[in-house]
Amino acid sequence: MERCFNTSGPNILKEHYTLDRKELIQKGVDLVHKSWYFTTWAPRQTGKSTYFRFLAKELEREGYKAVHINFENYKNEKLDSLLVYPI
Repeated sequence: MERCFNTSGPNILKEHYTLDRKELIQKGVDLVHKSWYFTTWAPRQTGKSTYFRFLAKELEREGYKAVHINFENYKNEKLDSLLVYPI
């Protein structure tokens, strides 16, 4: 399959042209090592989800367990239905 530019959905290295963001991923790894919370903000379709998937892969190589959660589909849910309280 010939690679192409991706305009929606997950970016797959074998299928889509992808910018190598090694320095940015390393910055994220460094923040995790420091136990810092961080967010990213950018317009739609600029690589935010792709960045966090690549960051998760890098952290998993180091033994971390990464979880990807998308709350977009739950925007109309009440907070009580999303939180699990200890018994």
